[in-house]
Amino acid sequence: MRRILASLVFVVMSLGPAWGRSEKRLSYTRESVWPTAVRFLVVDEQARIVDKDPDSGYVVFELSEDKKKYRGSLEVLNAGAEGRSEVRFVLQIADRPSWVEIAMLTRLERKVRDELGSPTPPKDPPKDAPKDAPKDAPKPREEGGVRISPTP
Repeated sequence: MRRILASLVFVVMSLGPAWGRSEKRLSYTRESVWPTAVRFLVVDEQARIVDKDPDSGYVVFELSEDKKKYRGSLEVLNAGAEGRSEVRFVLQIADRPSWVEIAMLTRLERKVRDELGSPTPPKDPPKDAPKDAPKDAPKPREEGGVRISPTP
């Protein structure tokens, strides 16, 4: 029994620090949430910014907790598809459990919604003309368009 316990302790001790990775997607543009995300780290989380690049959308920061410092990164990425604006936050904090990252992302989401309001709804897909309609046919009446007679 002691050998098994000793083997288990050895395996656990030999593992390096785990880097978690938590993500969240919101329906905003990267340009609109970038300043809010940086302000959230500095003001709300009291993190020290080590490095940041707005063009690439990443921030490297340092959190202090119980006289220890934990290094982390936040990426703010465009993730929209099909004409929809969407941003993806990827948060990593070294030597911290994933629930810390998830709680931090939840607070970030709340701050973004408080500052920017509700996300913009997706754009309606463009309405294509029917395939059998001639291209030069008069358009139905829409704000000054051609009037259509009610008789056939």
